[in-house]
Amino acid sequence: MKQRVTFILFMLATVLVAASAWAEDYYVQSVKAKVMAQTSFKAPVLGEVGKGYKFSSLGRQGSWIKVTLNGKTGYVASLLVSPHPPLDKPAVIRAHEGDISQGVRRRASTYTSAAAARGLTSEDRKRASAEEEIDYKALEKMEAFTVSSDEVTKFMEGGRP
Repeated sequence: MKQRVTFILFMLATVLVAASAWAEDYYVQSVKAKVMAQTSFKAPVLGEVGKGYKFSSLGRQGSWIKVTLNGKTGYVASLLVSPHPPLDKPAVIRAHEGDISQGVRRRASTYTSAAAARGLTSEDRKRASAEEEIDYKALEKMEAFTVSSDEVTKFMEGGRP
Protein backbone atom coordinates (compact mmCIF):
# COMPACT_ATOMS: atom_id res chain seq x y z
CA MET A 1 0.00 0.00 0.00
CA LYS A 2 2.81 2.40 0.92
CA GLN A 3 4.54 1.66 -2.39
CA ARG A 4 1.35 2.34 -4.29
CA VAL A 5 0.86 5.75 -2.63
CA THR A 6 4.51 6.62 -3.25
CA PHE A 7 4.18 5.58 -6.88
CA ILE A 8 1.01 7.67 -7.35
CA LEU A 9 2.65 10.71 -5.74
CA PHE A 10 5.72 10.24 -7.94
CA MET A 11 3.57 10.03 -11.08
CA LEU A 12 1.58 13.09 -10.07
CA ALA A 13 4.77 15.08 -9.48
CA THR A 14 6.11 13.94 -12.86
CA VAL A 15 2.94 15.05 -14.63
CA LEU A 16 3.01 18.46 -12.89
CA VAL A 17 6.67 19.01 -13.80
CA ALA A 18 6.02 17.98 -17.41
CA ALA A 19 2.98 20.26 -17.65
CA SER A 20 4.95 23.23 -16.36
CA ALA A 21 7.70 22.48 -18.88
CA TRP A 22 5.14 22.62 -21.72
CA ALA A 23 3.87 26.01 -20.61
CA GLU A 24 5.73 28.58 -22.65
CA ASP A 25 6.73 31.84 -21.02
CA TYR A 26 5.94 35.13 -22.75
CA TYR A 27 7.20 38.63 -21.98
CA VAL A 28 5.35 41.87 -22.68
CA GLN A 29 7.23 43.80 -25.37
CA SER A 30 5.15 46.98 -25.48
CA VAL A 31 4.93 49.74 -22.87
CA LYS A 32 1.82 48.08 -21.50
CA ALA A 33 -0.49 45.21 -22.39
CA LYS A 34 -4.11 44.69 -21.43
CA VAL A 35 -5.34 41.27 -20.38
CA MET A 36 -8.79 40.82 -21.88
CA ALA A 37 -11.61 38.57 -20.61
CA GLN A 38 -12.10 37.15 -24.12
CA THR A 39 -10.24 37.07 -27.42
CA SER A 40 -11.29 40.55 -28.50
CA PHE A 41 -10.13 44.10 -27.85
CA LYS A 42 -13.78 44.90 -27.21
CA ALA A 43 -13.93 42.46 -24.26
CA PRO A 44 -13.76 43.64 -20.64
CA VAL A 45 -10.22 44.36 -19.40
CA LEU A 46 -9.10 42.09 -16.54
CA GLY A 47 -5.92 44.02 -15.90
CA GLU A 48 -2.94 45.78 -17.40
CA VAL A 49 0.75 44.94 -17.12
CA GLY A 50 3.93 46.73 -18.11
CA LYS A 51 6.85 46.00 -20.38
CA GLY A 52 8.82 42.93 -19.33
CA TYR A 53 5.97 41.29 -17.38
CA LYS A 54 6.30 37.50 -17.64
CA PHE A 55 3.29 35.32 -18.39
CA SER A 56 3.12 31.53 -18.45
CA SER A 57 0.99 30.51 -21.38
CA LEU A 58 -2.07 28.32 -20.83
CA GLY A 59 -2.44 27.87 -24.57
CA ARG A 60 -3.10 29.78 -27.73
CA GLN A 61 -6.39 30.75 -29.34
CA GLY A 62 -5.94 32.31 -32.78
CA SER A 63 -3.80 35.41 -32.39
CA TRP A 64 -4.27 35.46 -28.60
CA ILE A 65 -2.23 33.90 -25.78
CA LYS A 66 -4.26 32.48 -22.88
CA VAL A 67 -2.77 33.59 -19.54
CA THR A 68 -3.57 34.01 -15.86
CA LEU A 69 -3.44 37.38 -14.11
CA ASN A 70 -4.34 37.79 -10.44
CA GLY A 71 -6.05 34.40 -10.40
CA LYS A 72 -8.21 35.20 -13.44
CA THR A 73 -7.84 33.59 -16.85
CA GLY A 74 -7.63 36.03 -19.73
CA TYR A 75 -6.06 36.70 -23.11
CA VAL A 76 -3.22 38.88 -24.38
CA ALA A 77 -2.76 39.76 -28.05
CA SER A 78 0.18 37.76 -29.38
CA LEU A 79 1.55 40.89 -31.09
CA LEU A 80 2.25 42.39 -27.66
CA VAL A 81 4.30 39.50 -26.28
CA SER A 82 7.33 37.42 -27.20
CA PRO A 83 9.06 34.33 -25.79
CA HIS A 84 12.15 36.52 -25.23
CA PRO A 85 12.55 39.28 -22.62
CA PRO A 86 12.38 42.79 -24.10
CA LEU A 87 15.54 44.69 -24.93
CA ASP A 88 16.24 47.91 -23.07
CA LYS A 89 15.83 50.53 -25.77
CA PRO A 90 15.56 54.22 -24.92
CA ALA A 91 12.17 55.70 -25.74
CA VAL A 92 11.87 59.00 -27.58
CA ILE A 93 8.94 60.12 -25.43
CA ARG A 94 8.28 58.68 -22.02
CA ALA A 95 4.83 58.62 -20.46
CA HIS A 96 6.01 60.41 -17.30
CA GLU A 97 7.54 63.43 -19.06
CA GLY A 98 5.56 66.50 -18.13
CA ASP A 99 6.58 68.88 -20.93
CA ILE A 100 4.08 67.41 -23.39
CA SER A 101 0.78 69.26 -23.52
CA GLN A 102 -2.09 67.26 -22.08
CA GLY A 103 -4.15 67.39 -25.26
CA VAL A 104 -1.46 65.70 -27.35
CA ARG A 105 -1.42 61.96 -27.73
CA ARG A 106 1.92 60.73 -26.46
CA ARG A 107 2.22 57.49 -28.39
CA ALA A 108 0.33 55.09 -30.58
CA SER A 109 -1.70 52.36 -28.93
CA THR A 110 0.25 49.37 -27.69
CA TYR A 111 -1.35 47.14 -30.29
CA THR A 112 -0.46 49.55 -33.11
CA SER A 113 3.11 49.96 -31.86
CA ALA A 114 3.69 46.24 -31.55
CA ALA A 115 2.14 45.55 -34.94
CA ALA A 116 4.30 48.21 -36.56
CA ALA A 117 7.44 46.92 -34.89
CA ARG A 118 6.83 43.38 -36.06
CA GLY A 119 5.31 44.28 -39.42
CA LEU A 120 2.05 42.82 -40.61
CA THR A 121 2.11 40.53 -43.58
CA SER A 122 -0.83 40.61 -45.95
CA GLU A 123 -2.05 37.38 -44.32
CA ASP A 124 -1.85 39.02 -40.87
CA ARG A 125 -3.81 42.01 -42.18
CA LYS A 126 -6.54 39.73 -43.53
CA ARG A 127 -6.76 37.89 -40.20
CA ALA A 128 -6.78 41.11 -38.17
CA SER A 129 -9.45 42.55 -40.46
CA ALA A 130 -11.65 39.51 -39.99
CA GLU A 131 -11.14 39.25 -36.22
CA GLU A 132 -11.43 42.91 -35.25
CA GLU A 133 -13.38 44.38 -38.18
CA ILE A 134 -10.44 46.56 -39.30
CA ASP A 135 -11.09 48.10 -42.70
CA TYR A 136 -7.69 48.18 -44.42
CA LYS A 137 -9.27 49.10 -47.76
CA ALA A 138 -10.66 52.29 -46.26
CA LEU A 139 -7.27 53.00 -44.67
CA GLU A 140 -5.51 52.56 -48.01
CA LYS A 141 -8.07 54.88 -49.63
CA MET A 142 -7.38 57.55 -46.98
CA GLU A 143 -3.62 57.14 -47.37
CA ALA A 144 -3.92 57.56 -51.16
CA PHE A 145 -5.92 60.79 -50.84
CA THR A 146 -3.87 63.85 -51.78
CA VAL A 147 -4.49 67.57 -51.50
CA SER A 148 -2.55 70.12 -53.54
CA SER A 149 -0.98 73.15 -51.91
CA ASP A 150 -3.35 75.38 -53.92
CA GLU A 151 -6.34 73.52 -52.45
CA VAL A 152 -4.91 73.95 -48.94
CA THR A 153 -4.34 77.66 -49.48
CA LYS A 154 -7.84 78.17 -50.83
CA PHE A 155 -9.30 76.23 -47.89
CA MET A 156 -7.29 78.28 -45.38
CA GLU A 157 -8.59 81.47 -46.97
CA GLY A 158 -12.13 80.29 -46.32
CA GLY A 159 -13.04 79.16 -49.82
CA ARG A 160 -13.91 75.70 -50.98
CA PRO A 161 -11.55 73.91 -53.37
